[in-house]
Amino acid sequence: MRYSPKSLGYLVFAAVFLMLASAIFVIFAILLASVGVDVISDLYSMFPLKSGLLFSDFLQVSSLSVAAIALAAAITTYILTARASKISQRRHHTVTLLMNARFNGEFVAMLKNRQHSFPEYTDITFENWNTARLAYATNPFDQAEVDEAERCRNSASAVVGILNFYEFLAVCLVEGELDQEMLFKTYRSIMCNLVDDSRHLIAGMQQVNPNTYEHLTALYGQWRKHNARDINGSPNERPIPSLG
Repeated sequence: MRYSPKSLGYLVFAAVFLMLASAIFVIFAILLASVGVDVISDLYSMFPLKSGLLFSDFLQVSSLSVAAIALAAAITTYILTARASKISQRRHHTVTLLMNARFNGEFVAMLKNRQHSFPEYTDITFENWNTARLAYATNPFDQAEVDEAERCRNSASAVVGILNFYEFLAVCLVEGELDQEMLFKTYRSIMCNLVDDSRHLIAGMQQVNPNTYEHLTALYGQWRKHNARDINGSPNERPIPSLG
């Protein structure tokens, strides 16, 4: 469920209000139990004794009602406070993750390494990725060839590393650990562009293991826009093919 900052403010206000209300109810219940009953009993002693049973029942019902209201207010306050705390914690985790990813040297290196063999807005097939993953120098004494093979392997590894990162985000969203609205606004287009580029690679991997990137696949299905176009005007955010 998504909560805007305004809604979150309302929840916090409601939690504080109910907390104060429950405190008042508890105090009232204590006063009624310790003082109020004696006062009312003194007043009632002025009336005929034949109504004693009715008055006792009234006191019991009143005390139980006040206690029930105080308990309900306390429970409601706890629930709203816990929910507001969870929302705040979720947003904090999301901001922390976004900042760490933005300035994480390893993640930045993966984004750079990917470009060597698999630049953005280029389809990545399972065959091409696997070839890059297994690249080696036919002449181990040719340093240029050795370096090129290493760059190809790093590029293939980077693609999988970035996909793994978004699979992790998708799992966290399913578990309710991250704020979906914030991630949607921050990563939707970036993630969908990546999955569109990698859709044939993902399909090839899922042909071997259907559970591969299952959470990312589901999230992509929810976030992608139909008939989307990339910056070059070409079709984008296309569905992941099913290879059977």
